Amino acid sequence: MSSIAPAIVTAAAAVTGTLLGGLASFATTYFTVRRQGHDERVLRDLERREELYAKFNELGSNLILDAIEHPLDDPRKLIPIAALAGRIRLTGSADVLQAAEAVIDHLIETYQRPPGDLQAVLRAGPHEIMAPLTAFTQACRKERERMLRKL
Repeated sequence: MSSIAPAIVTAAAAVTGTLLGGLASFATTYFTVRRQGHDERVLRDLERREELYAKFNELGSNLILDAIEHPLDDPRKLIPIAALAGRIRLTGSADVLQAAEAVIDHLIETYQRPPGDLQAVLRAGPHEIMAPLTAFTQACRKERERMLRKL
């Protein structure tokens, strides 16, 4: 019986070592694949947000310039930017949403003013005109940086 015991101990140690090695390999693979999946989801989400925010920024820029020169003759002109703000409401951070809503508020205020000469307004204060859009892009940048830190 004493000659069988060392063989059993050796076999048990070998089986245990194999099982633990396999389990460690499985766990490493599982967590690596899981992390890669997470990173890919964050990057896809980031890409979709950047596209959405770029559309909002471009449309907002055009509308602000239009609002300086023209009254709001057709409120439907604001529907596309309101729709983009709705999408931002679904996916964006609270700071980005707040900045987007400030852009829309600025648009409405600008449309309510008497039409002006775009060139004169731009010479007088180009940064003031685009301040809400600048704040929006800054909020987008901060959100992007937070998302990239998750990687």
